[in-house]
Amino acid sequence: MYALISDIHSNLEAIQTVLADIQERNVTDVFCLGDVIGYGPNPRECLDLVHQHCRACLMGNHDLAVLYEPNNFNTPAERACYWTRQQLESEPDLERRNERWGFLGHLPVRIQHKDVLFVHGSPRRPINEYIFPEDVFTNPQKVTANFERLDARICFVGHTHQPGVFLDDPYFDPPHELPDSPFYVLEDERAIVNIGSVGQPRDRDPRASYVIIHDRADADEPDSIVEAALSCSIKQVEFVRLEYDIDATVKKILAEPELDDLLGNRLYDGR
Repeated sequence: MYALISDIHSNLEAIQTVLADIQERNVTDVFCLGDVIGYGPNPRECLDLVHQHCRACLMGNHDLAVLYEPNNFNTPAERACYWTRQQLESEPDLERRNERWGFLGHLPVRIQHKDVLFVHGSPRRPINEYIFPEDVFTNPQKVTANFERLDARICFVGHTHQPGVFLDDPYFDPPHELPDSPFYVLEDERAIVNIGSVGQPRDRDPRASYVIIHDRADADEPDSIVEAALSCSIKQVEFVRLEYDIDATVKKILAEPELDDLLGNRLYDGR
């Protein structure tokens, strides 16, 4: 059993709540699918928590934008990236500053173990491509193309901040419409599973989102500490939603002139 988190977006209250819940469930292995930073008011603290608690973390588009340039970002997102960069650069402790930049700079784009793939965006464009629930109706060829590029049985993604399960029909089920909700029980079909967002949900549910992977032990000998945690045959995926102190996060965003008020107010609506 292990946990997957994604899209924390510098929301300290949300990630603290999620990590506490993971600990209460005695889940010892945690993996992050990227976008630790961007948008929110606590980039330093969130980077430190992910570095401390996660076995591995992937590169998200906001992580990449803070490292380089926020290309094709809207104005609030772009301003938040530059502000986040300044926050990391202004860390007075040189060792801690370099450690955070080193952590960001070495994030992998994808992790695959046997028939399970982990990316931030999509199988064919692992950092930047969005696969939205409505794509199964408005752009089914995009969903189909990603399944064609998928060289695994199941792929876990974040990026859209909207949890649920894509099948290659194409079809999409949000967690509350799954037959065994909040569980997705794996059968023989291939699937792309979006685990939702810890720090900025956009499915009209403001609660933090993450998933727990329930598994059966794999007999093969793992080659690394990451593979040791992932050496399992996935049995089912559990979608978890948690209330957190949204007010505290919003107050910090509204108090920072360089962060657009929208980035705080939208948290109340889960959008």
